[in-house]
Amino acid sequence: MELSSTVVADVLTPLAVYQLQKPVEEHSKSPENEDTSRGQNLAWNRDDLIRSLSPLVDPKWRIDGVDTDGRRFFALPLFAIDRQPVRIDVWLPPFEEYPLELRSILKPEEAMYTPRDQLLSLPISKFLLKTLEEWSPTVPGFERDYLAAPFGSRIIIADIAASTRDMTIYLLPDYDIEQNMCSVDQLKKAWCNKVNEEDWPPTIDVSELSFKKQIHEAISLVTLPGQLGDRVVALKSLLRDQRYMYNEIKTLLSLRPHANLVPRPLFLVTKKAKFGGKRGVAGFVMEYFEGGSLKDLLLRNKAEGTELDMRQKLRFARQLTEVLIHVNQHRFGFYPDLKPDNLVIRSDGKTEEVMDLVLLDLEQRGGWFSWSPPEVLYVEYMEILATWLDYEHGQQKQRAIERLQNYLGSWEATSQSTRYKDQDGGFSFAWKALLQERLETDSKRLERAQVFMLGKLLWCLFEGEARLRCGIDHEILQENDAQDAIGFPHFDNTPKHVQDMIRECTRGAPEWEVDEKRGRKTGLTLKGGKLVQTKSISVDKVTDSATRKIARAFWERELEQANAFMDELLSCERPGIDATGCILPEAKRRPLLADILSRLVEFEEVCL
Repeated sequence: MELSSTVVADVLTPLAVYQLQKPVEEHSKSPENEDTSRGQNLAWNRDDLIRSLSPLVDPKWRIDGVDTDGRRFFALPLFAIDRQPVRIDVWLPPFEEYPLELRSILKPEEAMYTPRDQLLSLPISKFLLKTLEEWSPTVPGFERDYLAAPFGSRIIIADIAASTRDMTIYLLPDYDIEQNMCSVDQLKKAWCNKVNEEDWPPTIDVSELSFKKQIHEAISLVTLPGQLGDRVVALKSLLRDQRYMYNEIKTLLSLRPHANLVPRPLFLVTKKAKFGGKRGVAGFVMEYFEGGSLKDLLLRNKAEGTELDMRQKLRFARQLTEVLIHVNQHRFGFYPDLKPDNLVIRSDGKTEEVMDLVLLDLEQRGGWFSWSPPEVLYVEYMEILATWLDYEHGQQKQRAIERLQNYLGSWEATSQSTRYKDQDGGFSFAWKALLQERLETDSKRLERAQVFMLGKLLWCLFEGEARLRCGIDHEILQENDAQDAIGFPHFDNTPKHVQDMIRECTRGAPEWEVDEKRGRKTGLTLKGGKLVQTKSISVDKVTDSATRKIARAFWERELEQANAFMDELLSCERPGIDATGCILPEAKRRPLLADILSRLVEFEEVCL
């Protein structure tokens, strides 16, 4: 199956069960997508285009990265470097809208799964740089307008053609992002009983920052010449769902410091809106960890054929457990997005023999499907159906809504455009429901849900794997041609006593099930840039409909289990107490964080 803009709904979420069975190829081969359809002069030579993708001698643009959808590139003109951050990204059209011949040359879908350090070698990256180099000089006052645009504006490439002159490209000012920002005073008023006045960091204007590099959708590397000299720090700023950023700021300011928790913001960064003059919080400056993430470390070790020694693995495991205990000691504290991407490495700068883990990204928005405990995951499935099913499937949509409302009675759909309104525990309904139980009854279900994720993280750590490779979700798109790699819960390198602990932590995981109906088998992998059946030998022989059929069967099983769990959950007088069924009793048997820490300390002492 070719990757497309609809791959998430078609394959990677429960919506796959309800998608029309129209192959993506049908759209790609439609008459309006043919090279000669627009009435433009699209005559071009294939060899000439390929030759034009060679590196430029004196480039005026550069690419720092790309978002997970493969369409949003962090590309910027060189004049924007060492200026204040403006956060203008470049958006390409959906893959399936490319003329067929051009798509076969540019291979835009490769941007979805290619590692960042190889991104510039892709044909689509070279083509994008060539296009921007040729387009921007034709726009009168481009540098002036670019630097003056509202924060988070976009450059839109509406269509793709062999020649830049036949493409529609424009700078689109976006005023909504600045308008949706909250002022410092608004935040202080909302958090008056949650953040002490002395814990608020200093405030600076975005003009005091000097942009260096965009390393992630939400993270820019910057310096503050007037405050920190040439020290490189990280600016975190969300252009979508700003509420998560504000929730993270509140969480960081209200938590006590911990050696393995990202330090509090160094500065809050404000921006005066172009329209109306409102000054809002655009982001915050925090320490930058040059050692990269645990995911980076594990991938590097795998590529080099090395691994962490047992003492370092145990050190990381203990530190992670300690910081989770610390976070959960706060009244509204919990961590719902545990994975190697969200742990960074801190070393003393002199040697890598002793490293420490630091937990970051405290947005509390929830995690990927393959990492989430079933008691959270199955509620999230209901949310997806309740939010995104159209009225053609109104009965299923209404059933999901009723189940969510019967659970706690407070569910309502939200969107990315929703303005920030303070909520304790963030904005994930499934996780907040567990938090509510803890606040009302001192329930341990919230802690044991995090223990589940900790167990999977420990599997990654001790097996030396950066990815779980279980279930169907966005993780599938992160690696190409990895169908022979192991996945959770297969063990090769983990000591038996740690294996036993991981199994206890992940009780209730479908991956442990041997029953074909209850077990979780992905059935799909990314091979040759296409989603295919895991055991497929030839990519060319796999049809779009076969891939959809596998995804549909997977999600039908998942929804069957989700509905059974909701029956189990709603049958309890109070969720999580004296429950009968398959999931809740198993979840109740997971150890608590203190128990895990005690065992890890014992393991560490024996290892020393």
